Amino acid sequence: MSAGAQRGLYRSLITLATPLALWLGRKQDPARWRERLGHYSTPLPATPIWLHAASLGEAKAAILLIDTLRAQGYQGPFVVTTTTATGAATIRPALGEADRHLYAPYDSPGAVRRALDAIRPRLLLVMEVEIWPQLWSQAQARGVPIVLANGRLSESSLNRYQRQLPALWRETLQRAQLILAQSPAIAERYQRLGVSPSRLRVSGNVKYTLTLDANTRDQGEALRRHLGTDRPVWLAASTHDGEEQIALECQRRILGHHDQALLVIVPRHPQRFAAVAELCERSGFAWQQRSRDDTPVAEKTQVYLADTLGELLAFYTAADLAWVAGSFSTVGGHNILEPAACDCPMVVGPDMRNFDDILQRFLEAEALQQVDTPEALQQSLDALLADAGARQHMARQARQCQEQLQGAAADQAALILGQLPQP
Repeated sequence: MSAGAQRGLYRSLITLATPLALWLGRKQDPARWRERLGHYSTPLPATPIWLHAASLGEAKAAILLIDTLRAQGYQGPFVVTTTTATGAATIRPALGEADRHLYAPYDSPGAVRRALDAIRPRLLLVMEVEIWPQLWSQAQARGVPIVLANGRLSESSLNRYQRQLPALWRETLQRAQLILAQSPAIAERYQRLGVSPSRLRVSGNVKYTLTLDANTRDQGEALRRHLGTDRPVWLAASTHDGEEQIALECQRRILGHHDQALLVIVPRHPQRFAAVAELCERSGFAWQQRSRDDTPVAEKTQVYLADTLGELLAFYTAADLAWVAGSFSTVGGHNILEPAACDCPMVVGPDMRNFDDILQRFLEAEALQQVDTPEALQQSLDALLADAGARQHMARQARQCQEQLQGAAADQAALILGQLPQP
């Protein structure tokens, strides 16, 4: 099938999917659903950088990049779009008075045209793997430079792009002035999709640029006092469907050896908070819910549901040990640099494909433990809770690995500014 035929098929698929996407958008944020069609009720700044970060993970990386771009001299405004409400909540604290957050338009011709008419960006900066054919095509037609920052592309995603509408993805990627790949392996995958090496740079992962300010450490210390200083505290961080049940079963067995142990569950997505609360209620454990009870955690409490946003780093700082979830689901794991920066020893499950490029480094340095089954997870957590020396060694090694991976944000910001047209 030719690129033109694939473009037509893609537009048809987007048209068919728009009613469902619109319904979901209205459900997420009823007051702002029209933004997804390119209609905005708020005044927008003139000639901003338009930065698109789909959800939570991309928004965290975007914050680091925004701060670094400003530190390197960019004085203009940002319009930041996200696909999810979680991304919106994450990005808002990083925005200045002149900046704006919007929900991203659907990738249909009309919605994209209206968005570009309203935003009038100097540069389109997209995070990680947000490859939208209509948006990229119309931006290029208007002379807007396109940069894909912190680019990632898994082998499974590459295979999917090569099977489904390959000419369309190849054509779309050629519209970018610059693709900043997280690793040589990722750059090679983009080349296999047809990206010219002249448009590719290996510039590391912005998410590896992570330093904790004193405020975060203070929050962590206060949170530990809230949880209890005389008991072991372990964290199930960024859990997905099915993983909370794994955490609760681990806790049931851990209590046989550490009868004062406290499990803190931090679900990844806020739309699941109610379902996880119901699961805790049915578990038979004594439990508390952070959003409904701000009193210190009772000694009898065995499970604490952290159903709030923006506190994960503080919980990593407060905990004795963490299981970084998303690793017993289908999402490929979550950021191991965050607990490393917080001096929190960690265990991960078998599926860490999102962090293949650094996982081996951490394993070789004894900076984390990886397990293959929920039973092995429980055994690892149990043993580490009993061995403070092993936890200290892991935390120290993880911090060293994390510090060695700094610098990507500065490198990417410099390359992005090099593509920025003069006003």
